[in-house]
Amino acid sequence: MFQIFRGNHEAAQAGGEKPRGARFRSLGIIAAALVLIGLYVGVILNNIHELERERHDFAELQARKILLSFETHTVRLFDLADIYLRSARHFVEQQGTDHLARFLDRVAPPRSDLYSSTLTVLDRRGRVAFSTNSTLPRGTDLSDQQIFLHFQETPRDAILVGTANSSTVPDQQYFHVARPLLNGKDLAGIVVLDIHSSQIAAFYRDMTLGPNSSATIFTRDHKLIARQPPPVADAAPLGSLRIWAEVEARAEGQFHKRSQLDGVERTFLYKRLADYPLVVVVGFADTDIAAGLEAAKRSEMIETSLFTLTALAFAFLVLVMDRRNRRLTESERASRATAEMLERSNADLERFAYVASHDLKTPLRVITGYAQMLDRRYRDKLDDEANEYIAFLTAGTKRMYRLITDLLHYSRINSQAKPLQPVSAARAADIAVSNLKAVIEECGATISVGPLPTILADESQLSSLFQNLLGNALKYGHPDRKPDIHIEAVRLSGTIWRFAVKDNGIGIEPEHFERIFVIFQRLHTDSAYEGTGIGLALCQRIVTRLGGRIWVESKPGQGSTFFFTARDASGD
Repeated sequence: MFQIFRGNHEAAQAGGEKPRGARFRSLGIIAAALVLIGLYVGVILNNIHELERERHDFAELQARKILLSFETHTVRLFDLADIYLRSARHFVEQQGTDHLARFLDRVAPPRSDLYSSTLTVLDRRGRVAFSTNSTLPRGTDLSDQQIFLHFQETPRDAILVGTANSSTVPDQQYFHVARPLLNGKDLAGIVVLDIHSSQIAAFYRDMTLGPNSSATIFTRDHKLIARQPPPVADAAPLGSLRIWAEVEARAEGQFHKRSQLDGVERTFLYKRLADYPLVVVVGFADTDIAAGLEAAKRSEMIETSLFTLTALAFAFLVLVMDRRNRRLTESERASRATAEMLERSNADLERFAYVASHDLKTPLRVITGYAQMLDRRYRDKLDDEANEYIAFLTAGTKRMYRLITDLLHYSRINSQAKPLQPVSAARAADIAVSNLKAVIEECGATISVGPLPTILADESQLSSLFQNLLGNALKYGHPDRKPDIHIEAVRLSGTIWRFAVKDNGIGIEPEHFERIFVIFQRLHTDSAYEGTGIGLALCQRIVTRLGGRIWVESKPGQGSTFFFTARDASGD
């Protein structure tokens, strides 16, 4: 697995100073480990950044849909309010205000809870001629109110959306919608309807942009008239709040700001209404996007910690082995001494293999066992977050266990291999098929094996080669059809055979043909396909030991064919 540095070099200088080459090797090992950790951390950070960008884009898409619905809802509401106003005005113009109350009971619109109980009619002097509000008796002078002053200055038939009242209690906040009573071009009075601010934005409550999102309505002169959630009781009155200047440039758009009402950072999308002097705004909060990433961040942090500890542990082992190897090399003075030193070095390598396969696996098995015991015993007693932590712990240790096992197998291709000898490729393929019998039956795969020759190989490694290639073909099968895999061999020359393992799976993009044989290089995430990224690297190492080469030809969506060459058993 690791390269043991050997060779002739000068003895350490007086005073025990290390040879310069040894120091450079140690620094190189440490630097390589740190670079590997840095690259892994960089990948993790990039993944988190991509997740944040994807969640932000998704939230923006949802906000646009909600803004469209909110715009439609607001326009329909004001259309209904205007119809109500026009009906009341028409009745007043035809019959006066004496029987207006009974008329209003008959024409009360659907969802009348959106309106307050107040509809008021002012005469041409600004005095109350009719009101459903008992606190406004006939004759009350409202000539100093902004609504009356507006129509007195501009007596034309147009709807006016007035600013909200001065209350800071959410359930008591409302604004005015009014139309004038005209006698030719002269003002004959005003019909005023009050609309609850808290109710007009309540439509937004069922939307799913997050607990800190908001929906607001402003007038064209920048006055806030409705907001969901309502402003807190200690905030300024609605009518005194002003919209941001960003909406003046275009009829619709978006911007990012900290809210003036609650201090929450949001991305706001706005649109001016075509038929009314209003602007509707929907905002989604940065905190809601960040909250959805907490579980992913915790998972990535756990994996990063495990990877960092493993990389440092392996680097430390390599340093120890390198130091040990240097001491052995320096003491090699005679052939017998050299043989003894090599034997000790091999023993160290075997001990390292034992550590990798036993001492590192055992605590991982213990951790996994206790995590599973916690899950079985306390699942109903712990909250969802604790159960999620246990799941992360179990998944991480299992993945580390598989990684250590595969690395150990990869490292032993040469160190514990048997000499190459005539081996029946057909028998090796049968062993691989037998080992995968349960998986083959589970996915309903069809495996066909053509006539295969006898080649120079290690039977265990050759069956492992076939098993890895068949396992990949089964794992990456196409979802719309059952796996159909065929193994065959063609003689290329008197001493060389070319083997082919052909499947009908999902295929591989051409730009990844070389990358898939590099150790730890994977084209899919663990959530899509499990694995450690060592299988094809293992295949390449086995084929190299056989004196051949391995490659792939594939068409995405149609399947892949893996080829490798080997020497005939009768060859030199």
